[in-house]
Amino acid sequence: MKSAFQPIVSASGALFGYEALLRIYGQDGLQLQTEPFFSTGFMPSSDRINLDRLARVIHLRNFVRFVSDGALFLNMTPIAALDAGSQQYGYNSLISRVKELGLSNDRIYFEILEHTCANDRLLVSSLQDMQDYGFRIAIDDYGVDASSESRVRKVNPDIIKVDRSLLTDYIDGKPEELQAVINLAHELNAKVLTEGIESQNDFNTVRELGVDYMQGYYIGRPVLVSELPCLFESI
Repeated sequence: MKSAFQPIVSASGALFGYEALLRIYGQDGLQLQTEPFFSTGFMPSSDRINLDRLARVIHLRNFVRFVSDGALFLNMTPIAALDAGSQQYGYNSLISRVKELGLSNDRIYFEILEHTCANDRLLVSSLQDMQDYGFRIAIDDYGVDASSESRVRKVNPDIIKVDRSLLTDYIDGKPEELQAVINLAHELNAKVLTEGIESQNDFNTVRELGVDYMQGYYIGRPVLVSELPCLFESI
């Protein structure tokens, strides 16, 4: 399990932070698909939760050692957020680890993947607890899969990350969904981060919309910590 980091920039093009992305390799050194490790029905939920936690530990340590600049975005599956039996232990362990590494809680954004959740009420309660501890919450990939406006309203996230498909629709002359997300974010006093910025045109379009943050291959691809450049250059 290795960390890759992808830059996130503000509308000005200046660095805002990095999303930590997990890369998994087999014993032969070949990279494996990440998603089955967290969604497969063949793995017990306890193992998926432990993998989720282990990934965050690896990302935190690598971020402090190799990056340590800006905010850190960490993915979290709903099943991990719902691990009520050991939530308090998990929070205490996380808080002490973050403090030990010299980070402040408000620099860390937990991205809740838009997977179907068996218990939205418990999920919302868990996320509110995390916000009470000073951590930030981002809703990931809004616009696809299990996206739900009602869940967003209940969670009241700090950032809504918009899936590229909504930007593509906007450029193709179907602006309603993207504009609706921006309006929703403004209503909830949340920031908007548009994913999938792949060209100068995407970048310019999003800036004109007044979106707060951007992420995508045009800005920077995910890079393993061993290959990170020394400095991020503003767009």
